[in-house]
Amino acid sequence: MMKYLKIFITLIILYSCSPINKQHGYLIDDLLISSEKISNFETFKSTKEDIFRVMGSPSVEINDVDHVWIYLLSLKEKKVFEEDTLLFQNIFRYEFNDDGILLEQNFLTAENFNKIAFSSDITKVRRDAYGITDQLYDAFTRGQ
Repeated sequence: MMKYLKIFITLIILYSCSPINKQHGYLIDDLLISSEKISNFETFKSTKEDIFRVMGSPSVEINDVDHVWIYLLSLKEKKVFEEDTLLFQNIFRYEFNDDGILLEQNFLTAENFNKIAFSSDITKVRRDAYGITDQLYDAFTRGQ
């Protein structure tokens, strides 16, 4: 009995160290099925409704600066003791005019991306305004 318990525990430990594939955004299978329809989008002819019918709702929708829809698709292998590996990543970007007509479409792959280094430095913000939240903070923290 003890022998089987040791084998079982060993298998659980080995399984927990195996990499995990995590998919974010749209499914790769859906992309492959609709790839022919995606290639038929034409600038100055296709509309938001055409793209919505094929792609579904966008991952990111930007309306304040430009009318842009972004569709994200990524597959990452998460490892326990090593850095994660990006297996597949695509971004579809569609820009529309005010009438919903397609102005520009971009397709980005992992080769087009840059690895971004983030700083851990703290940004200090100086404010001259003394608002209601500052007054409440001062009222509750006086003398400390």
